Amino acid sequence: MAEPTVSDDLTGALTQPPLGRTVRAVADRELGTHLLETRGIHWIHAANGDPYASVLRGQSDDPYPEYERLRARGPLSFSPTGSWVVSGHALAASVLSSPDFGVSGADGGPVAQQVLSYGEGCPLEHERGLPAVRGAAESGDRAVVERVHRETLEGLAPDPSAAYAFELVGGFVRPAVTAATAAVLGVPADRRAEFGALVEQLRPLSDSLLAPQSLRTVRAADDALAALAVLLADSSADSSADSRVDSPGALLSALGVSAAVQLTGNAVLALLAHPGQWKELCERPGLAPAAVEETLRYDPPVQLDARVVRTETELAGRRLPVGAHVVVLTAAAGRDPEVFADPERFDVARPDAAAHLALHPAGPYGPVASLVRLQAEVALRTLADRFPGLRQAGPVLRPRRAPVGRGPLSVPVSA
Repeated sequence: MAEPTVSDDLTGALTQPPLGRTVRAVADRELGTHLLETRGIHWIHAANGDPYASVLRGQSDDPYPEYERLRARGPLSFSPTGSWVVSGHALAASVLSSPDFGVSGADGGPVAQQVLSYGEGCPLEHERGLPAVRGAAESGDRAVVERVHRETLEGLAPDPSAAYAFELVGGFVRPAVTAATAAVLGVPADRRAEFGALVEQLRPLSDSLLAPQSLRTVRAADDALAALAVLLADSSADSSADSRVDSPGALLSALGVSAAVQLTGNAVLALLAHPGQWKELCERPGLAPAAVEETLRYDPPVQLDARVVRTETELAGRRLPVGAHVVVLTAAAGRDPEVFADPERFDVARPDAAAHLALHPAGPYGPVASLVRLQAEVALRTLADRFPGLRQAGPVLRPRRAPVGRGPLSVPVSA
């Protein structure tokens, strides 16, 4: 194992060298050591006061105070983890749309700040240009999503006039989103349980690229990635319908399940914390898209977008060399007071909510953003129609080591 290195140009930068090979090509001992040493480096920097390292640790239910600490350092700041961190909206927008930044190094491999690589099978490691998922905005697919969400909730609570207590995420949101995605992708009915299990194993994948997970979690995600690619290829070969998407696009669609589940969970939590807005949504279901956009601004399911400098460039007065790692905090940009008035307030009537940068078209989740939005919108409409008296009935459980994906694991509710 290579020794951790200190940056030559910025004192205090201590990073773990990249793994150099894909997860599948590395033995357990080497991979486990790499994960532990990288996590240790993050803890050291966090203990020494670096807010971005604290974000990478993923030990807090609320990362937004750390984002504010980063914002106080200016729109661009350097973390001793070796990453440049962008928190300002204007600068974030320019990075996300610039061809000078890619998702990997110039040679196609990860840089030191990217913990590991799953290889060519991982759609999050592809460059821009993945085709958008066909059908997300088509009426036929909307009808499929609406039917699946309605049937899932009816199966959970067949009598809407009775009082119910259930777990929102595991009882309704995740099963509905997973089943609807499988239906849209054309996964055969007899393989949808397998699809759901594989998608759940992939839930920590985006986080694992920047925040070291356990060895067991990484191995499970790698195995699930390969198995899901085979399942989707089989489904496409067996389908008599027109091809929906290519293989990477289909795989990314499945990974978009997590984003849709997290977005829906965040939206419901924000609405229930503001009963007046939940009531208004129940009375005016047409507000569901606005509620989704405000959630994407206020508490997005994908909190950051990591990029690598591909062409030497200047950013906020600093000259960044090829290979520099830049992390765009899209969640922080969504609360930039220079763009959004009273940014800490959740408001479905906010006129400029869509100026957020979450699920950016040029980012890894851009190709499935429309399907993610559709699922969240339909879930909100379905819940509001069936359970206008919905309320939180217990503490929220959130995952750890999740600096990229944000959303509840469990939300007890009653209606």
